[in-house]
Amino acid sequence: MDEQDSESLDSLRESSAFELAVKTAGSKAAVLGILRDYDLSEEAFPDRFPVLAKVALGLPDVPDEVIRLSTSQPEVSV
Repeated sequence: MDEQDSESLDSLRESSAFELAVKTAGSKAAVLGILRDYDLSEEAFPDRFPVLAKVALGLPDVPDEVIRLSTSQPEVSV
């Protein structure tokens, strides 16, 4: 484990906020943003948080909103 990767997650409060953010993320891209926000590398993530890494693997690549917007039919006015 790299000390630089874990500095911002040393406190229980920071760790809890990080866990909540990952668990409520809507996509893998969102999780990558969270990792950047907490200065945690993608390589260190599964080593330090294996359960959260499994949660992230089950997420879609793109947010649900983007999928819904791209598949919705445009309104047609007559």
